[in-house]
Amino acid sequence: MEMKFQLVALLLLGAVQPMVAEPHCIWYGESHKLGEHWQNKEYHGPALPLNNPEAEAIFARRCPILYAEYKGPNGDNELELCCDGNQILSMDSGLNQADGVYSRCPTCTLNMAQTVCMMTCAKNHSLFLTPYIAKSPDNVDFVEHIDYYIDDETVQKVYNSCSGIQHPQTGRPAMDLGCGAYNAKTCNYRRWYHFMGDGDNNDYVPFVINYTWSADAAPGSTDEYLTVFPLDCGQSYEGNYACACIDCDESCPITDPPTGYEDPWQIAGLYGITFIVALVVALLIACLICYSAVSDRPGPNICMPTVYGDFLYQGCRIWGTFCAKHPVLVLAICSWVIGGLAYGIRYMNVTTDPVELWASEESSTRIEKNYFDQHFGPFYRTNQLFVKPVKKDTFTHEAPSGTLTFGPAYEQKFLQEVFELQEQIMKLGVAEGTSLDKICYAPILYPGFTPTVDDCLIQSIYGYFQNDMEKFQTSYVDSNNFTINYLNQLEDCLRVPMMEDCFSNYGGPIEPGIAVGGMPPTENGEDPDYMLATGLVLTFLGKNQLDESKLEISMKWEKLFVDFMRDYKSEYLDIAYSAERSIQDAIVELSEGEVSTVVISYVVMFVYVAISLGRIRSCLGFLRESRIMLAVSGIVIVMASVVCSLGFWGYVGVTTTMLAIEVIPFLVLAVGVDNIFIMVHTYERLDHNQFASTHEAIGEAIGQVGPSILQTASSEFACFAIGAISEMPAVKTFAMYAAIAILLDFLLQITAFVALMAIDEGRRKSGRLDLLCCVRSKVKPEATQDVGVLEKLFTNFYAPFLLSKPVKIIVLLVFTVVTALSLMVMPSIEPGLDQETSMPQDSHVVKYFRYMDELLAMGAPVYWVLKPGLNYSNPTHQNFICGGVECNDDSLSVQLYIQSRYPQITSLARPASSWIDDYIDWINIPDCCKINATTGGFCPSNSKSENCYPCEREFTEDGLRPTPETFDKYVPLFLSDLPDAECAKAGRAAYADAVIYTLNDEGMATILDTHFMQYSTTSTTSDKFVAALREARRVQSEINGMFASNGIDTEVFPYCVFFIFYEQYLTIWDDALVSLAVSLAAIFVVTLLLTGLDITSSLIVLFMVLCIVINMGGMMWAWDISLNAISLVNLVVCVGIGVEFVSHIVRSFKQANGNAQQRSLHSLSVTGSSVLSGITLTKFAGIVVLAFSKSQVFQIFYFRMYLGIVLIGAAHGLILLPVLLSLLGPLKSLNRDASSRESQTSPNSQ
Repeated sequence: MEMKFQLVALLLLGAVQPMVAEPHCIWYGESHKLGEHWQNKEYHGPALPLNNPEAEAIFARRCPILYAEYKGPNGDNELELCCDGNQILSMDSGLNQADGVYSRCPTCTLNMAQTVCMMTCAKNHSLFLTPYIAKSPDNVDFVEHIDYYIDDETVQKVYNSCSGIQHPQTGRPAMDLGCGAYNAKTCNYRRWYHFMGDGDNNDYVPFVINYTWSADAAPGSTDEYLTVFPLDCGQSYEGNYACACIDCDESCPITDPPTGYEDPWQIAGLYGITFIVALVVALLIACLICYSAVSDRPGPNICMPTVYGDFLYQGCRIWGTFCAKHPVLVLAICSWVIGGLAYGIRYMNVTTDPVELWASEESSTRIEKNYFDQHFGPFYRTNQLFVKPVKKDTFTHEAPSGTLTFGPAYEQKFLQEVFELQEQIMKLGVAEGTSLDKICYAPILYPGFTPTVDDCLIQSIYGYFQNDMEKFQTSYVDSNNFTINYLNQLEDCLRVPMMEDCFSNYGGPIEPGIAVGGMPPTENGEDPDYMLATGLVLTFLGKNQLDESKLEISMKWEKLFVDFMRDYKSEYLDIAYSAERSIQDAIVELSEGEVSTVVISYVVMFVYVAISLGRIRSCLGFLRESRIMLAVSGIVIVMASVVCSLGFWGYVGVTTTMLAIEVIPFLVLAVGVDNIFIMVHTYERLDHNQFASTHEAIGEAIGQVGPSILQTASSEFACFAIGAISEMPAVKTFAMYAAIAILLDFLLQITAFVALMAIDEGRRKSGRLDLLCCVRSKVKPEATQDVGVLEKLFTNFYAPFLLSKPVKIIVLLVFTVVTALSLMVMPSIEPGLDQETSMPQDSHVVKYFRYMDELLAMGAPVYWVLKPGLNYSNPTHQNFICGGVECNDDSLSVQLYIQSRYPQITSLARPASSWIDDYIDWINIPDCCKINATTGGFCPSNSKSENCYPCEREFTEDGLRPTPETFDKYVPLFLSDLPDAECAKAGRAAYADAVIYTLNDEGMATILDTHFMQYSTTSTTSDKFVAALREARRVQSEINGMFASNGIDTEVFPYCVFFIFYEQYLTIWDDALVSLAVSLAAIFVVTLLLTGLDITSSLIVLFMVLCIVINMGGMMWAWDISLNAISLVNLVVCVGIGVEFVSHIVRSFKQANGNAQQRSLHSLSVTGSSVLSGITLTKFAGIVVLAFSKSQVFQIFYFRMYLGIVLIGAAHGLILLPVLLSLLGPLKSLNRDASSRESQTSPNSQ
């Protein structure tokens, strides 16, 4: 924690007398102490010899230019100065404090020292110094203050050489610490030197130095001004080094700026390749359609062979007959199986952890997160408020610095209520024993101390007033009639938060970029004007634990926090809030809150199926003709397959998600209900007079439709089983559960449902009523083969209309255009899932995400984790990672600094903090490293105990780096020392958790893992997070390439708490294309095998399902549905359900008689009507209910996508497919039993 800087520039020292013609000294020696500072004794006379070897060595090191001049060309002149040895020691002590901030750049410190050395010791300093004399308590004349006449260009060059120096702990310019009330942005050379001479307000300046500038001299003035010749930061003094790249742009290697991710070639904002391909294909097909429209040539002669013969039909017929003949046995066995599998639900584990939902255990970010958590501890628990005032007006305040404009966030009544709210939050849980001090993060605390609430790190501008309401409310009128109040404190602290007067109770600064927000945007990564903020941010950081059992008290406090904020009401404050647990709670809330919606949706589908499955011709005969019990039984079987799937994986121990539990029933209902309709309708179309018994008739029905059901079920099972290889947990889990559910649904339908059909048919033939089985109807049941209303409509109206030539041409043209447009826009679907979308609409987290986008001015930290492999005590290895003098131009720190210069591209807002640079600076400052004489252990740097003495240090020949022994010995002390005014580089506050080391028996440290923290820019949307991760991976690759090229066996990786949720989007398109391609391939192979190697049917099914997927992509783009794990699951579902829309009709077409037109009419009338009633209308009835969901996830990814799946699938299966089939040329049926089976069905169905 960095104190306001204090260039004790100027432990100057001297004497005063009126100016005389000959240059002379104005002081010599020290008179007395004022506070901590020695004052200079007045002296009027020539320079005197310095007979002090220690002081001479210091003077030679600090003032090499002046020393060389005074010692002469041969170095044998006597050293005569206007300062004695004690004054030189005082000057060195003051410059040591400057070294704490500026020593990273030797050229800067030597430039600055030139003006200090000239003032303190120059033989002729009476030429440019005017002393003012006063009496000491001992009646000795001393110099009370001076006027220092100095050339503007000289100081400007000194300032330029120092202005770029960075402060590694904060990642900010050192001038934020060294320019008083001005930050690096508003500082200039005059303000800098004024602060270094402001003895009245700067505790580290021994007396007042009034700088008089040459540019202000009156015309004709004879005053002499000191002129020296500082070097640029990229230059070096003899025997020294130039400033490093991080501190001096002139020293940086010439590199090309990063370009960021470049989109592929585009046309009209769409991907160029798919645009051209789609356009060319569409034009060719359109030309072909138009040619066919005017031509009388027949279609191509297509063959649909069945190589295997008819064994599937025979097998299904025998199986169906057996199940119908022994229904009780079959149902008993099925019930035992269902009960056994369902019992596994008790072992089922449902996760709501976002990490478990979205990140694979094998993904890079998941591995990196686990590594970071295990070595450095998990990221803090963040509890945060965004607060905006109801009043939005800006206002002004007259201050000594001018008229200040403040944003609405600083209105006094608003701030007072915010601060009172903060005080209430700080007191939460005291009565319950779960107070904030028990769970908070307290970085400025020595080891072994128990934190209090005041020690907790709370990022809030209340900290600028030390959380003291009385100080906030203090107001007075100064001598210049300015009202001095809280706004003046805010002006100083928002501009320079590192001033000690701005430090919060916890002992460190409050970062304005984290504590205020809503400022006007800036360009080129510059800091915004924090005084124009429109809202405040209050952040309560809590400790996190790997062991969740240790988080109980944190969870309790967070629950208190959420409950308190939910009940808090104010007429002045507009608040959004979130606790660490809020997202996980919202996921649970999302699932539980939509239970009623899902249940209503299912009920609507149940009612529709129950009513429509029967052949009801009148209200009087409703219960006699209905099949409600059979329909309900069929639906129960469908749901039982879902339950058994959950139980099966519960036994296996596979964790599931609410996504799988909510989506799979929709999928299985679509598949299962369709099969129910097809089986029942096929049975009803049979000529029952040709069968001796009911079970034989049912067996025949199953023989006809069983192969088709087996084909679709096998295709879907293969589709989802292969989808289980996905590395995306949500997709993988869904695919695993869906595959088993589909398999079990098929098995139960060809067993239990067939048995139930036999029982229900027995009930109907005996005249018993549906639902009231004990009641027998007096009306004898009719043995009718009448078909349903839908089939009649299809046969008499829809099929003839659709398959007329003009309509077919229109259909082909429309589908060609729509599919081509979909192919054009499909690659433009945005990947991602915005945080706000994933939460329930009425959750407090939604407002929090919205306000985060508006008010968050600083992004999350990125930790660059460096694994073992370096010898950190070896200067050569140090050069690979440090950023100071002698460090490599491509070192880790330098590369991260260069990337931070392009924040709009790299999303890295500041240079990375570097513990090794701060450690080297800390160990070089004599009074920072101290050892307890009694214990031999750690002593704080600020300790004045006589029992503490400076560490014994040894350095390399150039004096810049500690020797390996010194380095290893004092690392633990550096990481235990808290920063203060004397030792701003102490490492405990910033680096205590950043360095992992072991100690040997001699107490020497071996460093293993470390990290370098770097703030990122604000990211609140998926595309920004993905771009940030993509750039982080690029930087990682370049740094690891540097290590590899130098033969260093180590690696670095970036860790950010958000990266784990967005890695999937780096490869989401690749994953989506692979998943869909594999699913389509599985469907093709399964269809090919189960149709007896019928390549034609297989290609037709594949083509139609592909068209459905392409048009789903077009719908996603048009309806603004992003590509993520949820939508990818739905696309896989689309492939599965697409098979249902297509396969039954293709198989029916193949088995029909006649030419292509007649076959198409037959398949559309008979099977198409069942597909419409079994899938389309059933799903549509349930999907409409989802439109009323409160969850945006349900509205977007379930309602919109499922509506699209149903409508697009139905359009392709019931419109495009029959048209395409009708265009095939003369067909030769190789199915020898097709005609015989046709004769068993009603003529009405032909």
